[in-house]
Parts: sequence; C-alpha cells; structure tokens
Amino acid sequence: MTMDAYAPPRDPIAKLRRRMTQWEAARPAMLRFDRPFLSISFDDFPASAADTGARILESHGARGTFYASAGLANTDGPCGRNFSASDIKRLAANGHEIGCHSFGHNDCAQRDVFETLQDLAKNRDALTEMGAVKYGRTLAYPYGETTTALKRTLPPRFESARGILPGLNVGRADLAQLHAYAMFGKPFAAMRSALKRAAKRNAWVIGFTHDISDTPSPWGTSAADLDALLREAHALGFTVLPVSTALERRTP
Repeated sequence: MTMDAYAPPRDPIAKLRRRMTQWEAARPAMLRFDRPFLSISFDDFPASAADTGARILESHGARGTFYASAGLANTDGPCGRNFSASDIKRLAANGHEIGCHSFGHNDCAQRDVFETLQDLAKNRDALTEMGAVKYGRTLAYPYGETTTALKRTLPPRFESARGILPGLNVGRADLAQLHAYAMFGKPFAAMRSALKRAAKRNAWVIGFTHDISDTPSPWGTSAADLDALLREAHALGFTVLPVSTALERRTP
C-alpha cells in the first residue's frame, strides 16, 4: 500500500497487467476450513503497530502478522516512527509472526525479478540479525504490486504471498497472491461486511493496515476500531491467527 510520495502506475496498460496477473494463479490451491479464520496484518510496520496494535491483539488472545521492510527500520514515515530491532524481538517472543515486505519497499511490478529476489534475500538476512528467528514464511508485496513472473519464481520458503485485492480466501485460490481487505478509509466497511459472509462460508479473511493509534494516519486504524473489529469477529465465531498459522489450518 502506498505510504509515501510514490504511487504505482494507474494507466490502462498498468490496470490490464494487474488484472492479468491476478487471473493467472502461480500457486493454485483449494482452500477449505472447518471454521472461519481472521488474520490481522500490519505493513511496513510502524512502531505503533508493534506497541498498541500488538497489545490489542494480545488482549483478545490473538496474534498478528507484521510485514517488515528492514530498510525502513528506525526511520520516520507518513505513519510515524517505524519499527526497531527491539520491536522485532518482542513481537517474536510474544508469538507474533514476522513476515517479509522486501528490504527497500520497492514496487515489485516495476523491477527486474532477479533484483527483487535479491532484495527479498537481503530483507531476510537483515531481519534475522534483528532477532526474527522464524522469519520469512509469508510475503506481502509492497504497494500490493507483483507480476506473474515474480509469483512463479518466489522462493519455496514463502508458503504464501499477499496482495491488496479484496476478497475471501476460500475455494480456488492463488497462494502467491492471497486476497486482503484494507482496514482504513472507505474500504474498511467492505471488510466488516465480508466478515459476515465469511462466517457463513467458513472462509479466511485477511485484513491489512499500518499504524494504530487514537489519531491514525490515512493508512492506519484507530485503536478503538481494531478492538471493535476483534470483538465482532469473536462474536461471529472467528479464530484470529497469524497468516502462516491460519494457512496451516486448511483442511484436505
């Protein structure tokens, strides 16, 4: 998701390429679950997500997935101060998942595939040094952008990769481009509506956001809204798990 001055191309050719990339499954799978699951993920990720966001999840007995771009560590961004090595260690120790968001947070659709793979490896090494011992089972594409070629060549260590296209993860799916709902702005209402549909279908819903505070950025979620969403999910019978753990719960 765009977090700075950069915005992915939105011309007709770029839109067509996105649609074709979405249609072509690189890792096709049939997803079935015996109950509805919800995964809360944080992109980039700001220190407020590691602090306030993690504490709210833990208060509900839940854990989240924190997609980290190591190149953003200890810097200031539009969503506030970004994470530090101490955040990585604390989150991992408390059972949260540390995922990959690339090192440089570049638009993967605009880069050479080999360059992107090198960047992902660089991110792995940097986050491992920060204490992400079990890091790297899941990837979130920066800005939600990818290509069919990249999807096909993702390293086997990535059991899944997440985009930003809304939808339920159930039935036919592409593990190289899982669906996810934005938890900020107008799209947040679509996620709340999706929870009710997913509960009836035993589907998996992934939500993504950035900062968490009482006064969030345009790309963030208020603490009250995150707490309310988790309360609603539990009332509907959802189990809230990190992305990789939820994927493990699929049934044959």
